Amino acid sequence: MGMQVISTVRHGLILGIVALMMGGLWAVYMATNHETLHGAFEQQQEAIQEKQAQKMMADMDMGGMGAMGETEMGHTHGSGMSENHHESAPDMHQEGGGHGSSAQHSHSGSLAKDAMQRLLRGHIHAMGLGVLVCVLLLIVAFTSLKDVWKKVFGLTFGLGAVLYPPAWVIMGFRTVELGPEAAEASIMWLFGPAVGLLIGSMIALLVVLLLEQLGLKNKSLFSWAFD
Repeated sequence: MGMQVISTVRHGLILGIVALMMGGLWAVYMATNHETLHGAFEQQQEAIQEKQAQKMMADMDMGGMGAMGETEMGHTHGSGMSENHHESAPDMHQEGGGHGSSAQHSHSGSLAKDAMQRLLRGHIHAMGLGVLVCVLLLIVAFTSLKDVWKKVFGLTFGLGAVLYPPAWVIMGFRTVELGPEAAEASIMWLFGPAVGLLIGSMIALLVVLLLEQLGLKNKSLFSWAFD
């Protein structure tokens, strides 16, 4: 009887176990390749910083050449020198502000460390969600919901557990190149549905348990969902 009840959410349990396996395998990969991954992120960060420094130097050189040209024009046209000087100062200030706003800000002091932390969270979330989803699906299996709704719970919980951890891994690999905020934004297409499935399923399960606890499942408004 117990196995027959659990069979209604078996597909969700399988996905939960898949999430656990993903977390375990990813932990092994990170443990054996930690130094390689961290070194690659640091090299990527250094290359990006070098490119930014070269671009800044090139912009400064261009700004210096422009200032020299304005100075020469000022000697030729003495009456316009003061105006040219005052116009060039704000431009240089705005340019410097642009470089500051485009800099990538790290949460831990190093983008490489941020990337590694996000890769680690992929493992943590996979293990945690795998266990959580399996437990919640066992609760679903023993409710008085109709089998079709138990199967829906198995699908939504299972997909959420499988989709959410890889989002952290992908975001980790993009952190150094795009920066923490941009990397997070670039993966919202996967984060959003995964979080929606998990949170929505938890809220729905809470409602089901409350309806059963309060004896409201036999009311005409809710009876369609229960046996």
